Amino acid sequence: MKRVFFILGILVYSLKLHAQQSNDEYKTMIDSAIKIKYIQLQDASKRLNNKYYFEKLYLLNEQDQALNYLNPPHKFKLINIYDAQNRKTISKGIYAWKILTVLNKNQFKVSIMDFYITYRNHNYNFSNSGGSEAIFKYNCNKEVWELVGFKTSGI
Repeated sequence: MKRVFFILGILVYSLKLHAQQSNDEYKTMIDSAIKIKYIQLQDASKRLNNKYYFEKLYLLNEQDQALNYLNPPHKFKLINIYDAQNRKTISKGIYAWKILTVLNKNQFKVSIMDFYITYRNHNYNFSNSGGSEAIFKYNCNKEVWELVGFKTSGI
């Protein structure tokens, strides 16, 4: 009887260990798109010597809330735009990337929109300066998502 419980314990433990190692493809694709844009901007910033942009850079989701479930949160700051406690910070002006996602059949698009956000006279001002779009397609033969394109546009 002890052997049965011992073997069952090992099986349950190994299944649990294997289940925790699974990768969330949704988060991985968003993270990949953000990393590509970050590296592109970092290269351009070195030429312009503009580190101020990265010091005040925030990530937002579609509802203008903090996007806090990604792997490298240390590169970005988190903020709730409409929280009254953050109005002082926003009144000074912040840079933000708003992440939008769309799934259409076997194609997944991650749009990253650049914003400069301020708060003055009880109004929020969102100034858009362009953005980027990463396109992933699902390869049924390999059973993986593949990056097929990344384009950046500006105003």
